[in-house]
Amino acid sequence: MVSPKPHNILYLDSGSGIGGGQRSLLFLLKHLDRTHFQPFLGCLGDSMLAVAAGEAGIPVISLNLPAAHDKKDKIRRFTLNDLIRDCQQLGVLFQLLGFVKLHRISLIHANSLATALIGGIVGKFSGAPVVMHKRYATSYGFLDRVGEKLVDRVILVSKATRWDFAPESKQVLIYNGMELEADCVSDTAGEGVREQWNLTREDLLVGVVTRITPEKGIHLLIEAMAELAGVQVKLLIVGGPYFPEDTAYIDGLKTRVKKLNLEDRVIFTGFLSDTRAITAVLDIMLVPSIIPEACPRTIIEAMAAGKSVIATPLGGSKELVTPDTGILVSPDDPSAIADSILKLAKDGELLTRMGKAARLRAEQLFSIEKNTRLTETVYRSLVPMKP
Repeated sequence: MVSPKPHNILYLDSGSGIGGGQRSLLFLLKHLDRTHFQPFLGCLGDSMLAVAAGEAGIPVISLNLPAAHDKKDKIRRFTLNDLIRDCQQLGVLFQLLGFVKLHRISLIHANSLATALIGGIVGKFSGAPVVMHKRYATSYGFLDRVGEKLVDRVILVSKATRWDFAPESKQVLIYNGMELEADCVSDTAGEGVREQWNLTREDLLVGVVTRITPEKGIHLLIEAMAELAGVQVKLLIVGGPYFPEDTAYIDGLKTRVKKLNLEDRVIFTGFLSDTRAITAVLDIMLVPSIIPEACPRTIIEAMAAGKSVIATPLGGSKELVTPDTGILVSPDDPSAIADSILKLAKDGELLTRMGKAARLRAEQLFSIEKNTRLTETVYRSLVPMKP
C-alpha cells in the first residue's frame, strides 16, 4: 500500500535575526511529523533564520517580506511609517500566490502578525487555511482586528497573548517548547565557560541571555549590581544588538559599567549561537523586561536547565514564573532586583529548591515533542487528513 503524500505547509517569518520567536519556529520545524506534514519556510533570503533552516534541511523560499518593526515603544507598536513601508513590499503577495499554487500548499502558518496579514490575504485567494503564532502580549490595535479576520486559528504562546475580542474557539494555548533532554550540558562544557570568562565556583553567577535592546531592561541590572558591592556576585550579559540603533545602547551600558567600577563584575559575552553552556553555569537567570513579553524563551530555557528566575511580572512571565520557581519584581526597580539576588545568595537551600521546581515545571509545560503534537492537532482541525 502506497503511503499518502504529506500536506505541504508554508511557514512565514520576517525576522532578520534569530530571536525567541525564530528559535521556537526552528524547534517546531525540526520535530514536525514529516510523514504527515512537509514544511517550506518563506523568509528573508539573507536572514540568519534562512541559514539555520537550510542547515536543518528545510526548504527555504526567499521572500521580500516587510522587515520586523522596532518594538521599543511601550505603547505605539505600529506606526504610519511602518504601514507605508510594508505596503511598498506588497509585491510579495503575487510571489506567494504563485508558490502556494505551484506547491499545492495545504496550510499557511504565520510566525507574526505582519506575516499573518500577508498570509491571510493569500489564504483568502488560494483557499488555504491560515494559522498565526501570536508571539506578542501588547496591542497593535486596528491591525489586530484585521488579522483576526484573516486567520483561521491563533496559537497563543501564553495566556497574556489572548485576544479578548476574538472568539475562544479560534484561540489555542500552546506554550513554546524545548528539547528538555538535549538541554543537559556536560561538566566539561561548564568548566570551559568558567575558564573562558574567569569565573570561580565561589562566585554567585547571575545572567541575562537575550537580544540587547532597551526594552529588555538590562540597564537595570547594572544599577542593581552597583547595590551589591559587598556580595561575591558576577553578572553575565549574553547577546548582541537586534536593531542597528541597539549598538548605541550597548555602548552606553559599557560606559555605565566603567563609571561604576564594575568592570571586574559585569561581563559582556556578545552574541553566542549556543547559550546552553552559559545557562548551565548560572545560578540565577534574570529577565528584567520593561514591556510585556509573550513567553520569554530565556525563562523556559533557564527552567529546563533547573535554574531559578528573577523576572518582572509583565506579559507571559508572570504565568511562567511561580513562587516555587523564582521571584517576580516590580519593573524599573533595580533595588528590587538587587534585594532578590541577595535573598537567594543568602539561602542556598531555597536556591536549590527553586531550581528543582523549575525543572519539574519545564517538564510539565515545555516539552517540544508534546507541544509539536498539539500544534499538529491544530493543523488536523483545518485540513482533511489523507487516508
